[in-house]
Amino acid sequence: MPLDPAEVASLPYVREAIARGFVEVRNDRAVYHLHKDHDYDWTDPEEWVRLALVAWLIVEKGYPPKRIDIEVLVPRRVPGDFADIVVFSDDRCRSPYLVVETKSDPQSQASRRQAIEQLIGNANSLRSPMALYDECSASILFDTSGAYPAMEREANQRGGRSAVPDQYLASPPRYRFIAGSTASDIRTADARSLENKVRRTHSVIWAGGKRDPLTSFDEWSKLLFAKVHDERTTPNGEPRRFQIGSGETATTVASRVHQLFAQAAEQDKTIFPEEIRIKLPDEKIYEIVQALQGISITNTDIDTIGHAFERFFGSVFRGELGQYFTMRQICRFMVAASDIEPDHYVIDPAAGSGGFLLEALLQVWHYIDRRFSGQWEIERLKYDFAMLHVYGIEIHEILARILKINLLLHHDGHTNIEGDRSCLDTEFTNQRLKTSWKGGFHRVLGNPPFGDTVKTGDRDLLGNNSLSAFTLGKTRTQVPSEHIILERGIEMLHDGGRLAFVIPDGLLNNQGELSNCPQLRGLLVRSGCIEAIISLPDYAFRKAGAQNKTSILFFRKFTAAERTRWANAYRAAKKQGASAAVAIEAALKAVPYRVFLAEANVIGYTPTGQKSELNDLYQSDPNGMIADDQSGSILGEMRAFRDSPGTYEGRLQPDCMALEAAAMWSAHPSHRLDPKYFLFKREESAVTPEGWLRIPIGKVMKRRGEQVHPEWKPEEEVTVLTIAQTGELRARQAGKGRTPPSWQGMYFEDMPTKWFAVCSGDVAFSGIDLWKGCIAVVPPEFDRALVSSEFPVYEIVDDRLDPQFLSALLRSRYYRRAFRAITTGHSNRRRTQPEDFEELEISFPEDIDEQRRLVAWVVDARRRLREGDAALKEAMLAFSNVIDQRGDEQYEDDLVVDEEGD
Repeated sequence: MPLDPAEVASLPYVREAIARGFVEVRNDRAVYHLHKDHDYDWTDPEEWVRLALVAWLIVEKGYPPKRIDIEVLVPRRVPGDFADIVVFSDDRCRSPYLVVETKSDPQSQASRRQAIEQLIGNANSLRSPMALYDECSASILFDTSGAYPAMEREANQRGGRSAVPDQYLASPPRYRFIAGSTASDIRTADARSLENKVRRTHSVIWAGGKRDPLTSFDEWSKLLFAKVHDERTTPNGEPRRFQIGSGETATTVASRVHQLFAQAAEQDKTIFPEEIRIKLPDEKIYEIVQALQGISITNTDIDTIGHAFERFFGSVFRGELGQYFTMRQICRFMVAASDIEPDHYVIDPAAGSGGFLLEALLQVWHYIDRRFSGQWEIERLKYDFAMLHVYGIEIHEILARILKINLLLHHDGHTNIEGDRSCLDTEFTNQRLKTSWKGGFHRVLGNPPFGDTVKTGDRDLLGNNSLSAFTLGKTRTQVPSEHIILERGIEMLHDGGRLAFVIPDGLLNNQGELSNCPQLRGLLVRSGCIEAIISLPDYAFRKAGAQNKTSILFFRKFTAAERTRWANAYRAAKKQGASAAVAIEAALKAVPYRVFLAEANVIGYTPTGQKSELNDLYQSDPNGMIADDQSGSILGEMRAFRDSPGTYEGRLQPDCMALEAAAMWSAHPSHRLDPKYFLFKREESAVTPEGWLRIPIGKVMKRRGEQVHPEWKPEEEVTVLTIAQTGELRARQAGKGRTPPSWQGMYFEDMPTKWFAVCSGDVAFSGIDLWKGCIAVVPPEFDRALVSSEFPVYEIVDDRLDPQFLSALLRSRYYRRAFRAITTGHSNRRRTQPEDFEELEISFPEDIDEQRRLVAWVVDARRRLREGDAALKEAMLAFSNVIDQRGDEQYEDDLVVDEEGD
C-alpha cells in the first residue's frame, strides 16, 4: 500500500468503495458509512492505512459494510481503549470476527511489537477468533481463537493480510450454474415466468416507492445489462458470474455484479456513459441476482421476451412520467399497415420505451423467416436489419438507456439510438442521422408526446436548431410539440416514404387559427398523400393515465413528380385569384387520391388494459402475431383499399370507407379530417326511417340568446341549471366549489360570465360536454331559469315536434354518435360548435300523435324511475329512523347533488 494519500484514494478497491458510498474523503476528513457513520482527520497518515484497509475488506474480501465498525470500545479495565477496525459476524455487530490494528508506515520494531500486543489484547477482550496487524508495508494475521497459549506470537501467525478469509468462508464457494453445461447451466423461461421475474426485480428496486419508477427502470436496466454481458462472455466450464455461490455475502455478489457492469459498459460504450454506475445497496443487488440467476435472457425467444416486456412496460409507464406507453396491439397494427421490408430504413423520432422499433424488428424478422426460409444468409439478413436499419431518438437520457437495453434484450439494434437529444435538433452523433436525417428514412413510426410546447430558443427541445426553421414555426413563438414533431417526421421521410403516427384528434378537427391545427392540416396536404386515418376509442391510452381521444395517421410523402404537379396546380389556382383553401382543393384534384377512413371500437384490450380477443384493428394468429387472413379487420380492409383504391366500397362493421381527398378537404369550412365525422356523415345520409321527415336542426330550432342581468336585482334569488350526462336538467347547488354562497343577484355583479334565460320546451346542451350526452329539453319547472354562455339554448320553432319526443330522440344512440362525431378537440372536455350542431339533420314522423306514441314507454319509464328514487329515499329514511330515532332528518351527503356537464 502506498503512503501518499492521493495514491491511496486512487487504489482500485478504494475508488470502488468510494463510488459505492462506503467511504469518502472530503474537506480533509476521512468519512466512513459502515455500521455507524464516522469521520476522522485525513491528514493523519494512520488514517490513510485504515481507510484503504476498510475498502479492501469490503471490495476485495466481501465483508458487509454494515458489519464493520471502527473505533470500537474494548470492554476491559483500561478506560478509553478502542480497536481501530472490527469485522463482526452478525448484523447487530455483537459477535466480533476480526479485529484490526492499523499503524502508519513505517513503524519501528518496538512500536510494531507494542501495537501487536495491543491488538492481541483487544482481540482477546472482544473474543475475536482472528486479529490483523497492518501498517501498509507489513501485515500479520493472528489466530486468536484460544487454540494457542496467551503469550504465543509466532506459531499462531497465519500470514499477511491476504490470508484473511474471503467473506467468512473457510473454503471457496461452490457455484450451481456452469456455462456450457447441459445439466447445470441457466435455462430459457416462458413469457409469464420471465415477466414475473422481471417484475419482481423491478419491485425490489422500486422499494414501495422509495425510488421513482423511471429511476427504478434505470437501475433495473443496468443489472440486466450486466447479466447479458455475463451470458455472452463466460467461457464454457466456468461458473456464471451473475449468480450466488454457497455462503457468499451480498457484498461479494454485489462487487462481482459491479465488475460485470463495468466490463459491459467498457465493451459497449453506446448505452452507459463512463461515469454511470449501479446505485443500489448490496442487499438489493443480491436479491435481484437471486431472482434472475437461473434464467437465460439471450437464449430466450424474442417473441417470449416481447410478450413479457409488453406487459411489464405497460404497467409501469404512466402519464405522470410524461410517457404514455403505446400498447402492443396499436404498435403491431401500425407496423403491419406500414409494410416495412428488410431494405427499409426505419426511425421512431420520439422512441420512448421502443415499442414501435421492437415491433418492426419482430415483423421484419418474421417476414425474412417466411420469404428466405432455408437460405444460408437468413440470419445475416436479420442481423443486418437490426444493426443497420432500425433507428430511434429519445430526448430523456434515462429513458433512452432503458430503450437501448430493451433492444439489446431483443437481440440488438441498440447502437442506433440517439439518446439525450431531441428529434428536432439538426446535429446528431449517429453517423446515419448525421448525414441523412433529412429524407433518409423509408418509414417513420411513433407516438409523439402530446401537450408539450416548443418555444423559440428552447435548447432542450430544439438543440442547435431554431423554431423559425420549421414551416409551422415561421411566424410563431411557440408550437405544440406533436405538431412540430409531425413536421420533422415528414422531413425525415424519403420521397414516397410512409409515416404512421398516433395523433390527438384536435390536430384533425380543431378550428381556431391560434391552435395551429388548420395550418398543420394544410402542411399535410401540401407535403404528400394522407393515405389513411384510423379513429381509436377513447380508452386507448387510459391505462397509461391519458384521457386523450386519438387517431392513427398514415401518410405518404410525395414523389418528386407528384410534388411538382401539385405545386404547379396550386400556383395556377392562386394566380387566378383563388384563396389558399380553394387552391389546395384544385391541387388535390390535380394529384387525385382517396383516403381510407375507419373507426375502431375494440382494439385487443379493455379500458383497464386487460387483453381481449375483440380487436377491430387486426386478426391474430395463435401466437398473437398478424394472421395471414385479415378478413373483417381494419387491416384487411386497408389492404383491400390499397389493392384497389378506386373501387373500394367500405363496410359497416368495423366502420370503414374511402373518400376523395379533394372532397374531404372541402366538406367542412375548417377542413377537418377526423374519421368519426365522415363516417357519421355517411350514415346520416343513409338512415331515415320510412315516412319520417329529415330536416337540419337549424331549420326546426332557433338559437335563443336572451341575455339577463341578475345583478340588476340584487335581492332576487334565481335558479341556475346544469345538465347531467343522463340528460337530466338540475338546479346547480350554491356554495359548492367556485359557486357563490347563494344564487342571489348581488353575487352576479363581478362575474365575467354571461347569463341567459331558458324557457319551457327549449333545448339546451353543454358546449364542452355534449359528446358525453349533456343535452336536455327544459321542463316546465325550470322555465326562466339561467344557464351560462357555455350552454347554447335553442327554441323549437317547428310546431310539428313534440318536446318529449325530441327529448328522447336526442338521447338515442344515433344522436349520441352524431354529437361525438361533430365535437372538436381531444381532451376529456371536447367542444361542439353551434354551427355544427345546427347542420345536423333531425328525423321525425310528421304526425305528432305518432311521436307521442313512440316515446310513451320512455316517458313512463322516466316517471317510474323518479318515483322509485323517491320511494327508495323514503324507505331509507324510515329504516334510518329505526336505528337512530332522528325522524326525517337528512344527512348532509344526501343533500349533495352530483353535478355533471358544468
